[in-house]
Amino acid sequence: MANQEITLKNNGASVILDPHFKHSTNGKAVDFETNVSIQSDSDYLHITFDCLKDDFVEQNNMVVHNDPLYNQEVFEVFISPGKEDSKHYLEIEINPNNALWVGTINNPSLGEETQTLEGMIEHKDAGIIHEATKSLNSWNGKLSIPWKLIGIDAKGQYRINFYRIHSNQSHEDANWTCDAETCNFLCWSSTLSGESPAFHRPKRFGFLTIE
Repeated sequence: MANQEITLKNNGASVILDPHFKHSTNGKAVDFETNVSIQSDSDYLHITFDCLKDDFVEQNNMVVHNDPLYNQEVFEVFISPGKEDSKHYLEIEINPNNALWVGTINNPSLGEETQTLEGMIEHKDAGIIHEATKSLNSWNGKLSIPWKLIGIDAKGQYRINFYRIHSNQSHEDANWTCDAETCNFLCWSSTLSGESPAFHRPKRFGFLTIE
């Protein structure tokens, strides 16, 4: 399965991505949509998303920035400058309550071993403009990520991937934590991680070109 690719014109029209995200394990597309569009200008990379078919969106209870949002439902972006496989990259997560998680990741084995968190970035320092809104059985939002946070590549080449953790059942415990049985771990460019879901596999990140 080929890595996904995006080409954007700076200050140009937005590009709409394939809405059928794929399981991280085997690359099989799901039958519901995660609508994503992406646009670039001189200061920001703009991402708009709509997470459909979310029957349990109201069960997400985290509201504090940089709490472990990945334990419940989130929309995620991994991105790094350059065309090579990413050993260091920015990870951004947003949840249905508009809480944000921002950190830098060190992954020298490119996913063969466990990645490490280099450091968290405080909400006020990240400079990301964001919003998220819950609706009936869905949620949507926007992220405007500063290029100065991402790092600018002189040739306009980046590695990028988009992810969604999607709950597939109700949770009795208010402080529930997602796992492979209760949630789907979905990718725009599937990481093809095999038996266990895994997002941190840089060789499978997509390619982004800014012209």
